[in-house]
Amino acid sequence: MTRLPHDWEKRLQESPFADRHFTEKLQRNVNGRLNNPPQQKRRRWTYAAAFLPLVALVLVIGYSSGGFSSLTGRPDHGAVSVSSGENSPDPGTAGTQAPALSFPSADPSGGEVQLPLVTVLAVPSVDDGYHTVKNPVPALPEMTFPLSAEMAEQLQATLVYGADGKSSYLMLSPAGWEASAVIGANGSYGLTFTDPADPAQTLAYTDTNWSCQGCAISDIGLYFPEKADWAEESGFPVYVPLHFKSRELLGTGGAAGRTVRYALQPDKDGLLADGAAYYEEGSWGYLIRRIELRHGSGIQENAAMESILGFFAASHGALILPEAGLESGEANPAPYSTSDLVSALEQQGLRLTSVGPGEEHMFNKELAGMWPDEQLIDYEGPLSIPDRLSIYTYDSAEACAEGLEALKLEINRTTYDGGARTYPHAFRGGSFLVVYWMGPGGEGGFKYDKAIKAALAGFNSSE
Repeated sequence: MTRLPHDWEKRLQESPFADRHFTEKLQRNVNGRLNNPPQQKRRRWTYAAAFLPLVALVLVIGYSSGGFSSLTGRPDHGAVSVSSGENSPDPGTAGTQAPALSFPSADPSGGEVQLPLVTVLAVPSVDDGYHTVKNPVPALPEMTFPLSAEMAEQLQATLVYGADGKSSYLMLSPAGWEASAVIGANGSYGLTFTDPADPAQTLAYTDTNWSCQGCAISDIGLYFPEKADWAEESGFPVYVPLHFKSRELLGTGGAAGRTVRYALQPDKDGLLADGAAYYEEGSWGYLIRRIELRHGSGIQENAAMESILGFFAASHGALILPEAGLESGEANPAPYSTSDLVSALEQQGLRLTSVGPGEEHMFNKELAGMWPDEQLIDYEGPLSIPDRLSIYTYDSAEACAEGLEALKLEINRTTYDGGARTYPHAFRGGSFLVVYWMGPGGEGGFKYDKAIKAALAGFNSSE
């Protein structure tokens, strides 16, 4: 009896070498192809089927409205680590004012000078792990450093608070410069600002925080050449001295005698460096704090730079804030905001751009009573379809767990449209639920998993 075509096909799939004479090597090659069929072409068609309708929709919306102005109007935060913290609304809220910090005026007329207040969440890294976030943003004392009125347009106040409730401090920086904070495994910490219009221009602050005594002693000898012999006798010599263009101790004794202002000769790229350094001796050894502004020619006479370095000198570094904590009988701190998580994600290297009101979302679903804040990753412009995050911010870990269950029901619901389902990666941390959607053509797929896990780990409670 003649076999039907599909019978022969089934038989070949089950036993492709039956009743035939093939070499052993050829059989292995064929089996390898059968067990591992090429995926690249199929994957490309899957992405095309999933995202072509979205591209078409973007084109229709863009051209029907006379252009893509609604898309190009998105704020691009760049690779920053800046968060508006508890003192301001979540991104995208209209009609609100950014928080500000008041300084006394240096003008004879008196009054106050208002600077924009930016908060930066610094997540410490110890042994490839992360401390828990349990403390609120610390309260700020009354400012006593006087500023001229023109500084309101040239400077911003930056508050850095540690995820462990420690190492919180305040400093001045150029307005609009982007910040990235770090807390080292040994307890040292620092902050770097970058000029978005000219990334070569930076403002860097470091504090050894009584750690790495060799580092502190060597740097004291470097920035205070009169201490170079002492540093060498201590076993930490200065191997490459700095080429100072100018250098001045701010006093002959006390803290002023341990504070120096300096300027360096231009480097190979023509950039100048103006800075200040302060060192201290205590029962724990030595520490040194440094601040340095690298800039193009001309800015050394800028009053803004004088205010930044003057604030450093007056505070003997950044203004150190007391550790944030709960008083006896005080309620639990307010939950962290979406902005705090965005800050931590950006510190892990994600360049995020918010999807604004009225713009197209990939997954705009309510989960357990909460709507998402969608962030584009490495967004380059109209018509691009980048990877993206849907961030759900809940009031508690219990509510977050309910959101995760709602997500499972949503992405696994039965469909009858015949189209392919898109399954995201979902992560929980503290009261946050983060859903990661992969765009087409991404190499490696889900390449931001580690960064998302690392950022969320800082918000997990140890309780």
